[in-house]
Amino acid sequence: MHKRGGGQVPLKVICVAKEPIEQLAYTTASSGSQGVSYDYLPIYLGEMVGLPDEVDAMIVTSDLQGIAGHGLYENRSPRLIGEELPEMLVLLMESILPQFDPERVVVLLCGDLFGDPAKRGSSGDPLPVWEAFHQHFGTVLGVAGNHDLFTAEGEAWLKATSGVNLYTEPKIATFCGMSVAGLGGVIGRADKPNRMPEEKYLDTLQKLLHRGPQVLMLHQGPDFPGQGLPGHAGMRQRVETVPPLLICCGHVHWEQAIAELESGTQVINADGRVLVFTAAAID
Repeated sequence: MHKRGGGQVPLKVICVAKEPIEQLAYTTASSGSQGVSYDYLPIYLGEMVGLPDEVDAMIVTSDLQGIAGHGLYENRSPRLIGEELPEMLVLLMESILPQFDPERVVVLLCGDLFGDPAKRGSSGDPLPVWEAFHQHFGTVLGVAGNHDLFTAEGEAWLKATSGVNLYTEPKIATFCGMSVAGLGGVIGRADKPNRMPEEKYLDTLQKLLHRGPQVLMLHQGPDFPGQGLPGHAGMRQRVETVPPLLICCGHVHWEQAIAELESGTQVINADGRVLVFTAAAID
């Protein structure tokens, strides 16, 4: 039998808005690297139960692979979309939360936060995005995607900075009253950055799951074949054997933001979107 540590209750998403409350313009490389594409990053509101009393909101996002804006950058240097996002989120949350305190917001970053409009799927340093979220919110947690290349100096800054935690190694820890596990990268050849052989990855995942976290941050996530949602079948098979938890991931895009296994585990796919969850009102 697998037990959740500390008597903690599962976090459960009650709803996610069908339409975004706001969108942020960005420029990215088109499919096949055929020029650039002008897109919009959607921001959705949602509600969940189980958020600790000390948490006003949880923000989940992943795969922010582009440059902010749709125009020329004559008066300033181009910035990653993730660098401009936190400021917009603060303004948005000030308008929807009666007593908004950014120190009481937890941010989950699920990887691939670097983007180059000149090359689709380019890799680079996402540290400026982490720094921007740290400047605006109290707790910033996350894992690396397969395109995130941190420098040694960047990792040192993340390790030394209060309120920030990049899971450079698989682990589970408690933040703001929540047990949060993290496993970065993807399944793949071990000689490439942020990749792990399948057997080792799945074994590591299973060990984390058996420790009973409330939240699991991944970059790559499980599949839902019955709903036509891509992902990894082996990950789903292991997740199905443990008590319900909340999984946040990205890497591949789903048309919908959330899916639920028969076991009750919910998977939030934050690829190319932002989800802002507040506590659901309890009657």
